[in-house]
Amino acid sequence: MRLTRHESGSLREIWSISWPMILAAMSNYFMTLADRIILSRYATDAFVAVGFSHPFYWANARAMMAFVSVTGVFIGQFYGARNYRQIRKIVWQTIFIAFAYYIVLIPCAWNAKIFLADTIKDLGAPYLSITLLFLPFHLAGFGAIGAFFLGIGVTRIVPVVILISNSINILLDFLLIFGLCGFPELGIRGAAYATGISQLVAFIIFLYKFLGRSYRRRYLTHIPRISIKLIKKCLPLGIPNAISSILNSGGFAIVSQIIAKVCSADDALAFTIANAIYLFFWFFADGLGKGLCMICSNCIGRNEMHIIFDAARSAVKLLLVFAGFTAIFMVISPRLTLHLFYREEVTDLFFLNFRWMLFVAWVAVVVDAFRWMFQNILIAADDIHFAVISNVACFWLAAFVPIFLFVYILHWWGAIFCWQCFILDSCARIVSDFFRIHSMAWKQKALEAAQFSQRKFKSS
Repeated sequence: MRLTRHESGSLREIWSISWPMILAAMSNYFMTLADRIILSRYATDAFVAVGFSHPFYWANARAMMAFVSVTGVFIGQFYGARNYRQIRKIVWQTIFIAFAYYIVLIPCAWNAKIFLADTIKDLGAPYLSITLLFLPFHLAGFGAIGAFFLGIGVTRIVPVVILISNSINILLDFLLIFGLCGFPELGIRGAAYATGISQLVAFIIFLYKFLGRSYRRRYLTHIPRISIKLIKKCLPLGIPNAISSILNSGGFAIVSQIIAKVCSADDALAFTIANAIYLFFWFFADGLGKGLCMICSNCIGRNEMHIIFDAARSAVKLLLVFAGFTAIFMVISPRLTLHLFYREEVTDLFFLNFRWMLFVAWVAVVVDAFRWMFQNILIAADDIHFAVISNVACFWLAAFVPIFLFVYILHWWGAIFCWQCFILDSCARIVSDFFRIHSMAWKQKALEAAQFSQRKFKSS
């Protein structure tokens, strides 16, 4: 069954599927951006500490969201094959898995200081601990149940939840960071609690709608049964995807600690601002990639794999528009971006360094968006093992090793060199994934996925 009334693989179809996912992704990234901007008004050292402690939260979030995102793959395949009763099963499996991740998160939160550089651990550790403990609610809400609504074409719910969640986050940021209206002044802890509470509220709303009467009748959403067969099907797809993300995002977290330890205070501030903007604009690539993955999964479920290439061409057009939009803030108006976070007077040398760093970060986010597009095509086709090997090898060889050698050991270069290595890493992955897709080596796996969605679980 088709996802929309638009022509399969067209620009209109990929936009109609992707824009709610883009907004859903923006929810998490905008919360982070709002925390950073408001914290920068509170204290610069708090802003920098959060900037360098957040990558470890990001590593866990990316890894588990990569695992939970397999929900969208199976929803697309089952919906395309009109196998509706299996959809709620896969959603419940990912909800259970999201909360089971507390086994990892609780020890990490308790020992947060050991992950952070000495220069920022006292301020950054409380923020990291609190945000890690709220992470499963975000994974289960936006990652699992949100994917359910988007996968069945009910796109109105996600934007409403995003609006409510972000409004709560921003309000609590002001109340808890600065201690307004009788609330205690919590500083960094206030920013963490604001984000976590807003994620909890979003999950409660999603769960309430998921258990609504119409969805109980058609999808049996009120029956939270564990399906061993579906879990076994999820693991080969989700675990490699999660391992790839944790290795790469964890490597980036280590790089951030290297920068915090060896770079000057000015370099650390400039990197923190550039990274905050990079992370925020990643929402578009993230949402578009998931939308493309869902469309490709649906096409595979219908056994119409030729449409995948049409969808990829449509995605490229949207990414070009994205590149132009982000250039306004990261290339054309760097001073405006700087003033969002730091309003004090800066030297000409600092501004020139910041402007160059922001430009390189812009190139990095655009190139990485194209890399994410290719990877999601391979994920939809169940060709995850190739994507994992390519991602890990490219990052550690093209980015981590040069940064560790030339920045940490030899002290030859600084934060800008790190961004250049990230660009090289993304380019290497694009080349690798492009040739894999062009060779059609993934087609057999896609055929197996189509057979699975159409035959294996037809009975409810």
